Amino acid sequence: MANPFVNQSALAGKIQGLREAKAAFQAMPQVVRDRLNAATVTTISEIARHAKAHLLSSPSIRTRSLYNAVAFVMNEKNGRGKVGIANVTTTMSVGGKKVRVKGLIVAGKGGSALTSAGAKRIIPRQYATKVELGTRFMKAEPFMMPAVESQKQPYLERCQARGKDIEKDLSAIGSRTL
Repeated sequence: MANPFVNQSALAGKIQGLREAKAAFQAMPQVVRDRLNAATVTTISEIARHAKAHLLSSPSIRTRSLYNAVAFVMNEKNGRGKVGIANVTTTMSVGGKKVRVKGLIVAGKGGSALTSAGAKRIIPRQYATKVELGTRFMKAEPFMMPAVESQKQPYLERCQARGKDIEKDLSAIGSRTL
């Protein structure tokens, strides 16, 4: 089964009006963009916090590799925030050369990176999909979707509050400060 979270560019291409929404956001005055970006940053940080809380409360999660990979990023130019599982790489020294390995290497006996010594490679993005959606061997333990759902209404409320702040800021333009 293909990972539904990986191909973000294909998803963005299918969303109707995304290009127009970006253009409309960039056409707004800077004060409006700043206020809306603040609401978005607060929301995506809360989504990440809630997702991490779900992971901590999960009885089947034994390591913090997935917890540590939950991250968010904000693009202030177009007002879009993303929350998800970050790409994790491990850098090792092999024969005097630094080698980057995709995923997290959990050391085996004596700190060895050899699989024969019990070392494992964990790729949090693949692991996250299995935890979120489940497999035939493991029931689903959603952590990201409940976090997103819990922030829908608060995000609207934050945007409305920022709208009132924007009105105050714009009404002060041109007035003297006393």
